[in-house]
Amino acid sequence: MVARFVHLTDTHIVDEESPARFTGAHSLVSSAWREWESYSTQLLDGTIRAANRIHASGRTIDFLIHTGDACDNVQQNELEWFMTVMEGGLVNPASGPDDRPIESRPEPWLDPHAPFAAQGLYQHSVHGELPSIPWYALLGNHDVYALGVFPISMLFDERVAVLPLQPRLGVFLPSVLNPTGSFTHGRITPANPGPPELFSWPVPVVPSAERAYFSNEEFIARLQLGRTSPTGHGFAAGGPPWYSVSPVPGLRLIGLFTSDRPNVHMTAISHDGCISAEQLDWFIAELEAASSRGETIIVASHHPSGTLEPLYGTAIDADGFRELLNAYPAVVLHLAGHLHRNRVTNRGGYLEIETCSTLDWPLEARLVEIWRNVETGAIVIGYEMFSHLADDLPPLGDDPLAELRLRAHELAGVGRVQPSARMIDDFLENTGTEADRSGLVPIQP
Repeated sequence: MVARFVHLTDTHIVDEESPARFTGAHSLVSSAWREWESYSTQLLDGTIRAANRIHASGRTIDFLIHTGDACDNVQQNELEWFMTVMEGGLVNPASGPDDRPIESRPEPWLDPHAPFAAQGLYQHSVHGELPSIPWYALLGNHDVYALGVFPISMLFDERVAVLPLQPRLGVFLPSVLNPTGSFTHGRITPANPGPPELFSWPVPVVPSAERAYFSNEEFIARLQLGRTSPTGHGFAAGGPPWYSVSPVPGLRLIGLFTSDRPNVHMTAISHDGCISAEQLDWFIAELEAASSRGETIIVASHHPSGTLEPLYGTAIDADGFRELLNAYPAVVLHLAGHLHRNRVTNRGGYLEIETCSTLDWPLEARLVEIWRNVETGAIVIGYEMFSHLADDLPPLGDDPLAELRLRAHELAGVGRVQPSARMIDDFLENTGTEADRSGLVPIQP
């Protein structure tokens, strides 16, 4: 075996109380507000626990790759919660006061707003005597743009996102998104979880400096301070938001930055993929170097190839990207997220694997294996989905939040709503076909 690893993506750790949200737009964009969004940290913790159980069961995991949208809204407190869940420790997923009467609050193990102890990804001598699982990360559009869409600018010495259709007063709809602000539209709190209305008067919130937007450089710097391996989780200190590493001998992981859009206007809509000419030149050089070393290559990006948007100024479009990867026989996989769906596409010389979100249905991650025939050199890719609800392996420590996560899973499921035909299609698209969910595919002769 060349490697066994976990593909995790689009965790969308969300501060649902933040004033920098536009929750009323959920009637237009379903991701603007989710009934189960307050469970994002616990759902990630459950997914990490499931990966740890796979590792402890004897199917040793060589590494984990997170392909972006760790956070929902580019906020520093969201990033801190994400890091704590990944590394283990006490998570307090509330950013504001708990406005519920004490007598109405559920028990802590059933309360998504209560602090909890995250297990953290498997560490030697902490969870057992097996090797630690190193993990790597990428930036997604929700780690770069406000709500994954709006560029962040400096305005009056604050980082804010200026919304389109300016100028306007922002009386019934917000004109700017300010995470450290004192007012918001469609306020969400533990006692007022929604659903919010589209048009509403601004209401006060308790401000918090911990909600401030972070920059790409600050994201990378925060990962340098992590307590788990490797240092920087792929990124070089002070380096660009893309990288090339070797997680196991003979394997090359090239992590791309696909929110690399040049000349972004203050109110531009910026959610699809883009790769700059500078990054493309570096990428081609890395493909050449890894191929010359005889390494097997995995390419990872937040966006799948089909979302590379020429209107954004990308230096390579979808067809060109696929042609480039096929020009290097050493490339066996392209991993991506972004669209919150499970899809596996054979691109000829490699597989493009898209994996769903841990926050949206079906709330899963993927286990991937790369096998090589030592005699012929032929490569076979195996893959399967796994869930935070998995109970077919021996437990690894106590899991007191399993019932809470089941509640979130039920809220996210299509059976909990009055489904429209479009909603059912979306759920089927996200879940994927049987071949999208598990398979064993030879990709090279």
